[in-house]
Amino acid sequence: YFERKLPMKNILSSKVENQLLGFLPNPKQLKTGRKRCQKKALLQGIIVVLKYDIPWNDLDIPGASGTSCWRYFKELCRRGLFKLVCEAIAHENLNIKVCSIDSSVATSFNFKDLVGFNGKHKKYGTKISVLSDANGLPYDIEFGKGSIHDLTFVPKHMGNTAKIRKSLVNMDKGYTSIDLRRNLALKKIKVNMETRKNDYHHKRGPKFKLNQQIYKLRFNIEKTFGWLKAFKRVRTRKDRYSAFFKGFVYLSAIIVLIRNIEF
Repeated sequence: YFERKLPMKNILSSKVENQLLGFLPNPKQLKTGRKRCQKKALLQGIIVVLKYDIPWNDLDIPGASGTSCWRYFKELCRRGLFKLVCEAIAHENLNIKVCSIDSSVATSFNFKDLVGFNGKHKKYGTKISVLSDANGLPYDIEFGKGSIHDLTFVPKHMGNTAKIRKSLVNMDKGYTSIDLRRNLALKKIKVNMETRKNDYHHKRGPKFKLNQQIYKLRFNIEKTFGWLKAFKRVRTRKDRYSAFFKGFVYLSAIIVLIRNIEF
């Protein structure tokens, strides 16, 4: 039998690992029972599963078993800690005056929770919608079935960032909607997107203009989705419970933020 060797040292840099260890709580040590595993070993096990998408029971981490890593990850998801840390880092370090919104579909088994058939990509999946800053770094993340239209995520992003100033939002043609433009205009937010052929041809008044220079920044959010899907557990959803899948997505977003922000 051949043993697969995983390059654990190349997954995270010391900067990212130290920052993550500072954000995560230590396992609670009870007065009786065996000694708890070290937080560093548990984190390494979670990162290996996130990166390589291997079963928890196949983990071979010095100082922690696969079951211990899974229990620690489950507790962090129950607390919603990954989401809280991701939002705290983004709100403190990012500026979304000029932002972008886009979504991507993670292939999934046909689970009951947050899975739908996506007609565009011809597969079952879970949608991940991201509102990012001008550099493409994730500020707000929403989830939905693969069958849901991208437009349904925009009000959610606007609601989650209601108290944060936004002046311009980059979007692709899939978000074309006159109602969307009008609703955001009431909030003094301009929509910057390419219009489809013959869209609004019969409308009176000024035509919508596209700022090509700012629209080029939308490439950055596509790059961020590439970074997120470099983690195999995010690219393909194998978790029956959506809370676990969301935990992996938020954890990968935290890693992307730490890599690109100077602390």
